[in-house]
Amino acid sequence: MKCDMNKDDAIAKLELLIKEGETVLATSHYIEGVIGAPYVKSELFSPWRAKASIALHELLPESQQDAMKDLEKKANDHTRIARQWQGLLQGTLEGIQQGFIVLEDSNDSDGDIVIEQILDRFPDVVASINRRHAGRDGFAINDEYDVQDLLRSICLAYFDDVRAEEAVPGFAGKNSRTDFYLKDEARFIEVKMTRDGLRDKELGEELSIDIPQYREHPGCERLFCFIYDPGRLVRNPTGLKRDLEKIIPGFVTVIIAR
Repeated sequence: MKCDMNKDDAIAKLELLIKEGETVLATSHYIEGVIGAPYVKSELFSPWRAKASIALHELLPESQQDAMKDLEKKANDHTRIARQWQGLLQGTLEGIQQGFIVLEDSNDSDGDIVIEQILDRFPDVVASINRRHAGRDGFAINDEYDVQDLLRSICLAYFDDVRAEEAVPGFAGKNSRTDFYLKDEARFIEVKMTRDGLRDKELGEELSIDIPQYREHPGCERLFCFIYDPGRLVRNPTGLKRDLEKIIPGFVTVIIAR
């Protein structure tokens, strides 16, 4: 999701709208001679509702806009409708604060696109460096360390500060270490290479433990899990990717390259 607002600006705007919503709800009243639910003052409700709609369209992922679109069809100024708008604003605020809704400014988005392209095209790079002149020896990629060495070299061409083996919080007071930390972009990359004994089940088990740990690192805004699978040992790449990305939606991206 691309958004022109950063997290702090989005939180500030939502807090302002929620405060304005409290003022609107404070006008709740019954109309003499009208049977039914109470109303709020329309001269306050209408502009507030319009601003809330614009903000939520900008901040909410398309997949989470159904409730808002239903509310937009209800143009009356019943207090119940105003409370529903207020609830949407409050829920969006909490979702952003707790990391369930991740905002990406244009620079973040551009950096993420570059990372995804590097990881997606990694097998092409491996193939290219092994097509050498005059029958010279190629560069063998035999294990995860070989993948890390080559991947780090590629990242250095695009990012200024590429750090290896950054400590991330672990369980029982122990730290684990990530493979790459792009400090300026606040992105982490964890590398796996499939082998006998490291297929769908084992990858799922290891990464499902690792992913929540990255969320605790103060410098990690997004995690990329890169699985290099040259032998096509992963039997269900779509299912593995879906299951892992569901652990913390919007935070982790899984790329399986073969």
